[in-house]
Amino acid sequence: MSFRIILAGCALLTITLIRGSKFPTGIKNWNKIFWMALLGTLFPFFLVPWGQKQIDSNLASILMAVNPLFALILGHFFSKNENFSLRKLVSILVGFLGILLVFGEDAFVSTYGNTWAKLAVILAGVGYTISGVIATRMDDVSADSVTASIFILASAIILPFWIIIEKPWNIKLETESFFALLHLGLVSTGMAFLMRYYIILRAGAVFLSYVAFLIPMFGIFFGVFFLEESISFNTFIAVILILLGVFIGRK
Repeated sequence: MSFRIILAGCALLTITLIRGSKFPTGIKNWNKIFWMALLGTLFPFFLVPWGQKQIDSNLASILMAVNPLFALILGHFFSKNENFSLRKLVSILVGFLGILLVFGEDAFVSTYGNTWAKLAVILAGVGYTISGVIATRMDDVSADSVTASIFILASAIILPFWIIIEKPWNIKLETESFFALLHLGLVSTGMAFLMRYYIILRAGAVFLSYVAFLIPMFGIFFGVFFLEESISFNTFIAVILILLGVFIGRK
């Protein structure tokens, strides 16, 4: 978690400086950045891995898929251009129905059944949603400067814990582990969050929350192509429902 955040912060700072983007100014903007760093980076990056060590991955996926419901409610009350509508509610319900169809009733029966782990994954999703809503209230900022600011602040917060708890000078990484961490920090975090805030600033937090519907869907496709798993009829219908939900929400 610490390496991921710090590496992404360094990469995003470099990109922002090269592009010459102006960093956010003012106490109000930096107060928002603090909460986005805390709720949208530090908490989820800890809660999701902790939760997934105790519950099945398919259960974690479906718990993350409830994010649009939180985004719809929070976006209506706290975002400038995210008004609640019947169409948006229908879109979320249709997409969520697709998620249920993917996993069926067994999705709610975890091997370990740890309630705290399930709550941790849900809270991580809520944190992502809240940080997205906060981002929509940022004024006169670019996606790269906001993302860099969030990860620079998150790095400053996590660095003391990393040094005291993990003692990084004692860590010995094999080549495979090193490149896995490199990819996690630069691509899965730095690049992904840069795109995340780019979308939020242009399309809103509710639209971005629909990615929660796509995570399980891509999991199915990756399983087919890389693990030679098969797609059932229910799964095929579920994919259609998920895409239909996104279409209705943005029509």
